[in-house]
Amino acid sequence: MIIMKYKQITVKVMHDEAELASYAMIEAGSEGASVKDAHDVREIISAKNNWDYYDESLDKLPDEHAFVTGCFEENANIAPLSETLNAYLGRDVEMSVEICDSSDWENEWKKYYSPIDIGKFVVVPEWLDGKYDKPKILIDPGMAFGTGLHESTRMCMELLAETNVKGKSVLDVGCGSGILGIAALALGAEDCFFIDIDEQAVRATEANLARNGMKAKTVCGDLAREYSGKADIVLANLTADILLRLRNELPNVMKKDGAVIMSGIINARAKDVLDGYIKTGEFKLVGKRAQGEWQAFALRKK
Repeated sequence: MIIMKYKQITVKVMHDEAELASYAMIEAGSEGASVKDAHDVREIISAKNNWDYYDESLDKLPDEHAFVTGCFEENANIAPLSETLNAYLGRDVEMSVEICDSSDWENEWKKYYSPIDIGKFVVVPEWLDGKYDKPKILIDPGMAFGTGLHESTRMCMELLAETNVKGKSVLDVGCGSGILGIAALALGAEDCFFIDIDEQAVRATEANLARNGMKAKTVCGDLAREYSGKADIVLANLTADILLRLRNELPNVMKKDGAVIMSGIINARAKDVLDGYIKTGEFKLVGKRAQGEWQAFALRKK
């Protein structure tokens, strides 16, 4: 395994700002975000839910604060992150920066992964593989975003499970780990085209396809230049800004009556995204999910 260096950036925010800070990390280019929040752990303990282990260092954190960490390329400029955090939180925040090995980051994340039951299938981290009473999708995101743990990914999978994908052609835009397109193939899609501008995401997708005994087209590049087909279903777990930028491109790569399942949309931007797609009269809303700070939509092209 090739060990690479990455810039790890941590910000201290208020408890109720953790979701927005996580979104800002991803918006600014992090492949994900981890949160240390003693408040969440104490809620679980006080509710007397079943749990096996938690990081005792969280006991030393003040209730009102959370620490959100993102991982960027070693030479990444942190100015865009500072600007994005300011835009979402309405203030500047102090950032701590350190250089870490990719193996340290990946292994730290593995502590918090668990199987995700979507109903028709279960998403299983490869290192937790075992016997399950329903079809399973094995996943190892590496440094790519997408394990099923994040609300936006899970809501996309739930909407996908409600969609008839058998025999359909699928396009996974900004595929990350490939989890959404792989789920579509597991549900009976005829084929899936995976595309992402991040080479690490494409490599992660290819590895996860192999883990599940699947073959599909994967491309590193821009949607407008690399895809000339027409898909029955488009999967787009991105961000509000990117979804709005793709507003004029997506109809061109969709068949008539095709569906687009989109997420990565914080509550504050949900109306902007819906208006951008619905008000033109070209799409209609056919499904919706909301969880925490996030929303997901299923739209049908008229």
